[in-house]
Amino acid sequence: MNEFITYIIEVLTKHLGYTLMELESDSEGIASPWALLKEGQEGDLRGVVFCRESYSVSDDNWVKYNFSKNTNSSFVKITRIYLIDGEIAVRKTMDEANSNLLNGGNYIAVDLQSNTIPFYTEYEEEILQTISYYLNRGNIVQDEEKEKEEKPIITYILIGLNVIMYLITAFLSGNIIDSNTGVLVFLGAKVNTLIDKGQYYRLITAAFLHGGLIHIGFNMYALNALGPLVERVFGKVKYLIIYFVAAITSSYLSYIFSTSISVGASGAIFGLLGASLVFAVKSEDKVGRTFINNIMSVIVVNLIIGFSMANVDNFGHIGGLIGGFVMSLILYKHV
Repeated sequence: MNEFITYIIEVLTKHLGYTLMELESDSEGIASPWALLKEGQEGDLRGVVFCRESYSVSDDNWVKYNFSKNTNSSFVKITRIYLIDGEIAVRKTMDEANSNLLNGGNYIAVDLQSNTIPFYTEYEEEILQTISYYLNRGNIVQDEEKEKEEKPIITYILIGLNVIMYLITAFLSGNIIDSNTGVLVFLGAKVNTLIDKGQYYRLITAAFLHGGLIHIGFNMYALNALGPLVERVFGKVKYLIIYFVAAITSSYLSYIFSTSISVGASGAIFGLLGASLVFAVKSEDKVGRTFINNIMSVIVVNLIIGFSMANVDNFGHIGGLIGGFVMSLILYKHV
């Protein structure tokens, strides 16, 4: 039996209350000798039959005879499911269905070549939904498999690099809780006087160093929360570009406006907030206004917290936010 027919029969009998009946004789216009029958909510009888594109008046009369004989009822509301293949067959079936042949019944055309439903009349919604799910389940499975396969690898790598650098820092500091300032400077913290001497690499390396266990814990939690979204929306390469541009602009704004030694991934993470805001605004029709408001709230709350606490590089946060937002505007491609 055709896989499609088997699936529809299984769903309708197991979950939607239909019973299976066998049509007594063969007919060229019938795709399966198995039909389905159900008592409707108002006590009426509803039947389902699978048809080929060659379904004719004689087939229709034969099907009605079988239903009436098996139900002892002269009236069964029949839904005919056409199994057709290709555009020419679709047009032919539409012409036949629009004739007087099928007056008084429902029909759904299923094109198994393109996995579409080209047309239908008044229908049983549960049947149409069952057919639609079958036709789309290949895409659903592929999407689920693709989602499983597409892990946020770049986010995991970035978290891994930060954790490795913190372990090195802790080892050299002799303290897992707090990092030694001298060690941070040695490993590449943002130090204005050293940048003035040409050590520009510190604009990047500072983003992979952290001042303590709590510092890296909060930052990696935020990176793990935001990173997968930006990585999925922008793709891995653009995600890396956004992250590193935000890290550099964060360090650079801090270099201009603050003389303090600075470390941390928070500037780059603010850049991811900027990227999330760009995505939310550009895709408002899909994600809704609430998502935009939530992103804005997170940005504002984090900036307020930063300004209310000591030893927080707010210029770095703002620089990262600006860098991530601008770069995301440049790289964004609507999908």
